[in-house]
This record gives sequence, C-alpha cells and structure tokens, in this order.
Amino acid sequence: MATSKYKPFGVDLDPKGELKETNLPDGDISAEIRGEKVRYTSMIDELEERANNAAKGKKPVTNRKYFNGWTPPEKSGKLNKRK
Repeated sequence: MATSKYKPFGVDLDPKGELKETNLPDGDISAEIRGEKVRYTSMIDELEERANNAAKGKKPVTNRKYFNGWTPPEKSGKLNKRK
C-alpha cells in the first residue's frame, strides 16, 4: 500500500489513493481526482472539503463526480451519447 502524502495532523485525507498531482516542467501542476483531470483549484477545494469532513467526525471521502464537459445535441434534437 502506498503512503498518502495528504495526511495533515495524522488524518489521512486520501485513504483510497484517488488524488494525484504532478509537477510539470513549466512549473504548473497537473491534478487528477479519481482519474479525471481537474484544475488544481478543484484539487485544493476537494482537500479542503475532506479536511472539513474529517474535522466534523465524518469520513473524509465524498462520492462527488466532476463535470468534464458536454456533447452538443444532434440537429435532430436528440442528445448524443458519449462512447
């Protein structure tokens, strides 16, 4: 089992290993939550929410899904299904 680097004050905020960040050569940071690429500000928000949940005595992990975009409707008016 890998050790979590999100463990402030001994509270593991990433027990399932769902958070990943990578330093890019240009100095920026690439972030992923549950395998979905997100902005780094979303990563900070997720860590803040997990820390708040842990402080309230709840489990730190939520089941939130991240919206990654949409597919425009076809001309017929039907929605396209993602493949």
